[in-house]
Amino acid sequence: MADNEHDIVAKPLKNAGASLVSNTILQGKGPLKYAIREDAVADADNGWRFFAENDTDPLSTEMTPIDFNLILQMQPAVFGIYEYPAGSTLQLVVSPDGAAQWWDNDLEHPVKVRAPKAEELADDAPDDDNSDAANETK
Repeated sequence: MADNEHDIVAKPLKNAGASLVSNTILQGKGPLKYAIREDAVADADNGWRFFAENDTDPLSTEMTPIDFNLILQMQPAVFGIYEYPAGSTLQLVVSPDGAAQWWDNDLEHPVKVRAPKAEELADDAPDDDNSDAANETK
């Protein structure tokens, strides 16, 4: 298991679903800081809710549903928490050197992240083993 975002590579996930993301994040007015997973409210909903560090009230924060894989492009560290269950409340802590670590807000300790298995990755995700071989033949 990877301990921080630098230990994993974010690749698109199959059937990742949609998440609600704070408009503060989408408008570039604040970095992603908090991740809360709730029970899904629709078939396409995966339950993840993402908030910026400067969102002060989750109930009044304007949110937009977007594909989880788009969130991966904005913040690759979310790759390692995808499988956390509903009820999870996590905080992304980024050190001055750029290392990212998720913390469990309820239990007040760092969480372990995992890299999804190959069968969970979207078909357009490069396979690490094959991409090296392909680069050598070019």
